[in-house]
Amino acid sequence: MKRVIVFVVVLTMFTISVPWLRTVHAEQASQDQPVISVVFKIGVPYYVVNLQTPGVKMDVSPFIQNDRTYVPVRFLGNALGVSNENITWDDDSQMATIKGAGATLQMTIGNLWMNVNGDKHGQAMDVTPVLMSSPTWRTFLPARYVAEGLKFQVTWDEATQTVVCWPAGTPEPDVRVAANWLSWQKEEAVTGTSTLNNYQIPINTSLRIDWGIKPNDPNHCEMYLWLDITKEGSWNEAEAILSQGLDNQTVSELMDYARQKTDINQKLPGRYWNSSNGKSSRVSSNFGDTVINITIWSVPQPANIISGN
Repeated sequence: MKRVIVFVVVLTMFTISVPWLRTVHAEQASQDQPVISVVFKIGVPYYVVNLQTPGVKMDVSPFIQNDRTYVPVRFLGNALGVSNENITWDDDSQMATIKGAGATLQMTIGNLWMNVNGDKHGQAMDVTPVLMSSPTWRTFLPARYVAEGLKFQVTWDEATQTVVCWPAGTPEPDVRVAANWLSWQKEEAVTGTSTLNNYQIPINTSLRIDWGIKPNDPNHCEMYLWLDITKEGSWNEAEAILSQGLDNQTVSELMDYARQKTDINQKLPGRYWNSSNGKSSRVSSNFGDTVINITIWSVPQPANIISGN
């Protein structure tokens, strides 16, 4: 399956003017030359511009979550000519704004649309911005769209676990020198959690999470996740997340029911629970599927649905 490449912009929650950001931007600006290539590597807290090594140090490594590749794109923005004062975060609206030479892009936590030059439906996205703690709270944006909005092309190299960006309309550069340098750097795994509707989701979770669910979802859905019975750790991760929104008895009964599926040829008919805190949940799995679907709603289900279990 072709990996979907997603970049992220790392923004401090309270201030943009911090020393490490100024240092990185000054380092890139001093090159005073067109950007030919930018290379990131999963798990390595450096990136390389125009094959110039040593690379630029980041305070967080690129990582993979939900089969998406996340990269700290504030550094990418700097390298591509977007200064720190043109990358801002509004805490009230939970919106990040990136003012590039050719476009102004805005992304909001939980929103699958990227605002382009004032058009709130300017670009549809398949992932949403998320909040993550590692070790302090940060805002991460799905910024493949940012790179493309700034007229760069993006590709993923599975063999080297690298992400490459270069100016649109130009040949893809040979970045083997940069990839080789990055391969020799010490990896620093990203730890922490992302936030979705007040649920804390571990980074690099083995669960699939629907990040598009908003706090004001018209169907009152708070969480939708897929648990793969073939992935080690999925059960414990799911139980930890469910415990944040449901009472202990509900979580225990729900997980006991889910654990009845131990083989791909088993089916779990949909079953509902109403929790003592007014929320509800459902578990189901199809025959021939290794995935168990779990949904949490912020409202209880009607009595006839519960009695029909």
